[in-house]
Amino acid sequence: MKARGWNAPDLRKRNRAGILNLVHSTRNIARNDLALELGLTRASVTILVNELIDEGLLEEAGTQIAEGRVGRRKIALRIRPEAGRIIGVGIDQERVQVLLTDLAGSVLGVRDLPPPATLARYGDEPAERIVHAVAEATGELLGPASPCKAGVLWMGVGVTGRVDAEHGISVREPRLWNGPVSLADPLALHFGVPTSVDNNVRALALAELLLTEARGSEPAGLLFVKYGPGVGASWTVGGVPWAGAHNRSGELGHTVVAAEGPVCPYCGRVGCLESLVSARTLGIRLARPRSKIEELCHALLEIAPEEFAQLASWFALALGNAIELYDPTTVALYGAPFRSGPLFDEIADRVESNERPCEIKRSNLDPELPALGGAALALERFFLAGGPKPC
Repeated sequence: MKARGWNAPDLRKRNRAGILNLVHSTRNIARNDLALELGLTRASVTILVNELIDEGLLEEAGTQIAEGRVGRRKIALRIRPEAGRIIGVGIDQERVQVLLTDLAGSVLGVRDLPPPATLARYGDEPAERIVHAVAEATGELLGPASPCKAGVLWMGVGVTGRVDAEHGISVREPRLWNGPVSLADPLALHFGVPTSVDNNVRALALAELLLTEARGSEPAGLLFVKYGPGVGASWTVGGVPWAGAHNRSGELGHTVVAAEGPVCPYCGRVGCLESLVSARTLGIRLARPRSKIEELCHALLEIAPEEFAQLASWFALALGNAIELYDPTTVALYGAPFRSGPLFDEIADRVESNERPCEIKRSNLDPELPALGGAALALERFFLAGGPKPC
C-alpha cells in the first residue's frame, strides 16, 4: 500500500497541533525544547510559535529557564487563557451539566440542568431537548452574546452509553432515549462552533490527563474507572483513549463477576458488576431509589457491612481482571464513593494484595463536575486541529 504523503497545509496543521499540545501539557516549555520534542528545526518552530503568538493563542510566560550555560536563558511559553473559551457538556441519567472554561482549562462557570428524561419543555425530540437546554445554560454563562462572539472556540459533549465519536452520535443509551441520537451536528448548527461528542468516561479520562495537576506526566497506560450511577472505564495508551473496533471498549461494569447474580436490565448478562453495585440496584436494596450513589454506599456500610464488603470484593475482582488484561501503569478511580469513606481503600487493598505492579489512586477530578470531560474533549480537538478560529 502506498504510504500517505503530507502536503504543506497538513504539515502546518500537524506541527501547530504538536506545539499547542506540548505547551499546554508542560505549561513551561521554550522554543528550543519544542524543536527537540517535535523533531523540527528551530527556524520552523520559531515561525509557527510567532504565528500562534500573533493570533493570541500563545504568550511568553516571562519565566526564564536556565539552559545550563552562563548567559544562556530560554523564555517559557504558555497557552494564553483568555484567548478563547470552551464549552463542556456532560449528559447522564442524573443531569445535564454545562460548563465554561478558558483555553487553559480553568473553570469559569457551571450550570446544572435536570436529566434528559425531564426536559420535555424544551421539545419533542431528544436532540431538540438537549440543544435548547444547553442553549439556555450557555446563555446564562455567556450573557447576551452568541457563543461565537463570546470567543467560544469548540464545544465537547460527554454522554453515557455507546457513542460513534466520528459522527457525533449517541448510538445506544436506553437509559436516556430510544434509538440513536445525533448530537454533534444539531449543536454545531445551533451554536456555530465545532462540536465533538464521545462517551462520557473516555472524555473524563482525557480530562484526567489534560485538566489536572498531573498533566505533563501522563502514565504510559491509564485505566480510568468511573463509579456512579453505573460503572464504566476507559483504557488510555500514550494519552489517547482507545474506543475499540465498535466503540464499546471500557465496559467494565458489564463484565461478569457473580455467576448466580441478577440479570442486568441494560446488557442482559447475569451477574455483571453493574447489576450488583449500581445506584439502581442499591436503591432497590435499601428502599432509597432517589439517593445518590455515595449516600447508598454509606448507608450499606452502616446497615449491612458484610454486603458492603461483598460490593468491594466484586469491584476488586472486576478491576483485577482488567489490570491483568490491560497491564496499566496507573489506575484512577473516579466518583463520589471513592472520595471519602472506606470503599477506595477496601478495593485497593484487595487488588494490591495480588502484587500487581501498578499505582491505584483516586482521580484528581471533581466528581461534581462531569462536564469537565466534554471540556477536555473540546480542548483536545481544538489543539489537534491546529488552533483554528471558527468564526
